[in-house]
Amino acid sequence: MKAKCIIILMILTLFSNSHLLASGRSVGMAGAYTAASKGSESVLWNPANLGFSRGSEKTFNFFSFRININNNSFNWGDYTQYNGQFLTAEDKKNILNSIPSEGFNLKLDANISILRISRGNFAFTLSGKGSSDLLLPKEPVEYLFFGNKFNDTLLIENSDGEAFASFEISLSYGRSIFKLNEKEFFCGGNIRIIRGVVYQKVEKTEGKLLTLETGINGDGDFILKSAQGGKGYALDLGFAMKYKDDWTFGISFFNLLNQIRWNKGTKERGYQFSLDSLLAENFDMDSLVTELSYTKDIDPFATKTPILMRLGLARQGKRLLWTLDLERGFGERMGLSKKLKASLGAEYRVLSWLDILGGISVGGKDGITLANGIGFNLGTYRLDIGLANHKGLWPTKSKGIALAISSEFQW
Repeated sequence: MKAKCIIILMILTLFSNSHLLASGRSVGMAGAYTAASKGSESVLWNPANLGFSRGSEKTFNFFSFRININNNSFNWGDYTQYNGQFLTAEDKKNILNSIPSEGFNLKLDANISILRISRGNFAFTLSGKGSSDLLLPKEPVEYLFFGNKFNDTLLIENSDGEAFASFEISLSYGRSIFKLNEKEFFCGGNIRIIRGVVYQKVEKTEGKLLTLETGINGDGDFILKSAQGGKGYALDLGFAMKYKDDWTFGISFFNLLNQIRWNKGTKERGYQFSLDSLLAENFDMDSLVTELSYTKDIDPFATKTPILMRLGLARQGKRLLWTLDLERGFGERMGLSKKLKASLGAEYRVLSWLDILGGISVGGKDGITLANGIGFNLGTYRLDIGLANHKGLWPTKSKGIALAISSEFQW
């Protein structure tokens, strides 16, 4: 029963794509990029920044890739310490203590920008993205390590999981709306047309096992909802201000209006079990274990993503660009958090063709994140590589990692 439950939940991680696209430059600056994004990258952070472009300025991003994985319990050092080793009672206690009371949470993201271009105040984007978020309760791990005792009751609940993958076409526009002395104000927006590819969600996980003198009694009910296609839309809005030539401010709202209606291959899968006086010697007796699994078609359903707000500030010096961002979601779903996230980033031009990136962020779902990266400016061509460590200041001590690579032509 536990094996089937875990397998169903772990399947969700196969559909891990990103919630929001990101570039190597933004990852290397710890996500402090709302006021610093320009050209086609404005689509991902603040579409109002498209208004900064003058005349026929163009950008063409032909490659952008990002992968991100993090959890709330273990780091790479834990894996190397315990992998393949005989676990002592002390090892098992340490592993169990690493898992918070709410359970083991695993998040995976990956995304790819297939095409992203801008010309003047307009931009067009074709991308693939999604997200995967899995929560497993702590109690089954304790039973796995230390077994069950007389009169013990194992409750199987609070498991959760959701994943989706989609493709998007985005049309974006940003422009100057008025000037006041040395200040200039901008607004912009994205209209996104979404094609849903796959969706999976754990709808229900309930169960209990009771250890008695006569054996183990218990029952459980697990339900998974899924779809194999859908259509949707989203609307984003942003505002920006430029002061003189070196200060920029911005605020953006993503997913102001959004919905995906899943209408292809919508199904519900369920698994139910019942145990009555189960012992080791009668484990194979079918009369003691009753199970029921089913699959049925269900009506189309819709999903929505909470609004994401970003507030950014940036100052561009002769060699140094520094940025500050605040980010908050208006809901807890698919990587978004109501917890405020603050990010500080910097880019220093070492040579005319070489930039060094760095940043730190605190808050949100990722906790403390330390980022760094490198950027190559080769005339009209730019290549950026960014790396970020979540919940730790060193790769072997962090509980997650993000890597992004992007390349773009600018002229």
